[in-house]
Amino acid sequence: MIDTIFNVRRYIAEYSEETEELTAEYDLASFDLVRFQAELNEPNSEDPMFDCYPIQEINVIFIEHYMSHKISWDFNKNSYFVEAHCI
Repeated sequence: MIDTIFNVRRYIAEYSEETEELTAEYDLASFDLVRFQAELNEPNSEDPMFDCYPIQEINVIFIEHYMSHKISWDFNKNSYFVEAHCI
């Protein structure tokens, strides 16, 4: 898996719409690169998705299958992104 090779942590970042500050991080229990590329409309199949990818309400059901904890989604107050950081 690419995450093991590059020692990458994948998670959902939650940002306040009011202040744009990071308010929470939620770890992904697993990550399927091909499925995330399709769900989040990454056109380049060679892209390892190390950038930030916005999550829309239509993506919640898909994302929840990969979460290690439940998120109380509130798209009126927060923005959500799939992010990756080298660890």
